Amino acid sequence: MYERCLDEAERILASDKDVIIAAKKLWSEVTQAGGRQGFEVPGFPDFSAMLEGDPRFEFLPFHQSVTEDLEDPAPIDDSPDERKMEELGFFSGDRVKLRSVKLSPQLLGTIIRSKVDRTMNALTKAWDTRPEGDRETEDRLLEILAKTQKLQREVKRTFSNERMARLEQTLAKSSKSRGRSVKRRKPAAQRNSSPKRSVGKKIRSPKKAKAGRK
Repeated sequence: MYERCLDEAERILASDKDVIIAAKKLWSEVTQAGGRQGFEVPGFPDFSAMLEGDPRFEFLPFHQSVTEDLEDPAPIDDSPDERKMEELGFFSGDRVKLRSVKLSPQLLGTIIRSKVDRTMNALTKAWDTRPEGDRETEDRLLEILAKTQKLQREVKRTFSNERMARLEQTLAKSSKSRGRSVKRRKPAAQRNSSPKRSVGKKIRSPKKAKAGRK
């Protein structure tokens, strides 16, 4: 029934630069596509369960175990602040990716840089729309902007394309080296365990009876 919305989810994930995105963000985009194209999309809890059960998707839960869910359940936040964050592109909760996409060092570097850049852009917009005359808010925003700008520089330096490419090459060489060393190992020579031939006693042929004397 909902195969079309899962197909749309797969298409959206395949074209998203972040590769790993919030399940709620994916649901929101699939819902918008359903409204345009005329197919039904279930509510978020059912949609999330469908993603988790479909082999095309790798579901990354907010918590990793039932115990964690019981001790610290994920909050259901539909507050104005939460909606504002989602409008800026920041979603909390479970994540999802395509199982077919492998996370290479270079790809991970691209994802991290992209997320930090978007955070900086969102903070810049928040600064531009800050309430006038609120000195406390301005000071807090300036402090956050300075820290994020510093983080942005460090991320660009640490996760540069050149560094990630070198790391990827090193990992590939290491993997090949391990493969060759495994091939060189020869199994221990097996001893010839063929059973010894049993030497049986020779069966003597019966002596011919001496001819009787006449």
